[in-house]
Amino acid sequence: MSYKQKRPKAIEHLCLAEDNKIFFENFLLSGNEYDLLGVELAPRVVDAAGLCICLSGESEAIIGTQSYLIKKGDMVVVFPNEILHIRGKSADFKGYTIACTQEFLMSVNIPSSTSLYLYIKNNPCISLKQEEQEGLLKMCDFLREHDARKEHPCRDEISRHLASAILYEVIGIYKRGEPLKVQPYSRKNKLYFEFIQLVAKYHHCQREVDFYADKLCITSRYLSSICKEVSGITSKGCIDHHIINHARLLLVTTDNTILQISEELNFPNSSFFSKYFKKHVGVTPKVYRDTHGD
Repeated sequence: MSYKQKRPKAIEHLCLAEDNKIFFENFLLSGNEYDLLGVELAPRVVDAAGLCICLSGESEAIIGTQSYLIKKGDMVVVFPNEILHIRGKSADFKGYTIACTQEFLMSVNIPSSTSLYLYIKNNPCISLKQEEQEGLLKMCDFLREHDARKEHPCRDEISRHLASAILYEVIGIYKRGEPLKVQPYSRKNKLYFEFIQLVAKYHHCQREVDFYADKLCITSRYLSSICKEVSGITSKGCIDHHIINHARLLLVTTDNTILQISEELNFPNSSFFSKYFKKHVGVTPKVYRDTHGD
């Protein structure tokens, strides 16, 4: 699908905390570099948790490795360290975004659920009912209104609890929209969740399964069996996936040489990196950059 580029007529940025731990944006998605869905033709790693509600128009986005067509009434949820690539959007695309840092997300008292996390991560785009969209937007506006009272002695605490309520609302929408089977919070699910968090953090410098198994205090063989059972992908495959996506990102969005990228990803030399990249992608880093670059 082909979309015409257009400069935004109006963009509103509202920081809801001086330490930038939570912020809102009311925006027209048409190329603004600060929008959650505003970067065209350049995959990037999102360093925040966020959601975007499509108010009008449509957009094509790749989240992780899956492509989605986002239309009016759809909600997109993105987790920290997720790779986001906006391939295009219509000139009339308008969205509402709320996002927060990973630290803020962890500070909010939301009960952990691996099955819920994996379900949302594997289904980042869902359609909202009209009443769900209206209710969620009202809650966001309510938070923005209260957080603007900078002189209030309990401003931070109120904002934090209202943000927590919004997170629960999103969880409720997912549970109502596609009921989840109640599953026990098994040790295997917990270990898998911890593993993918470690991979997101260390993949640029650690490629060996043994490293992650040691961090989790289990054997490499047991870790591989857990990954295969929970996700269908081996532990090595998960690590390779993160490394390759990071390499693609650096090739497309930076001017770093192949050698510099290989060093950043902790490969012994550029030749080893090129062979590794070609094995997984099918082409060399140079060919990939020439094909996907500007």
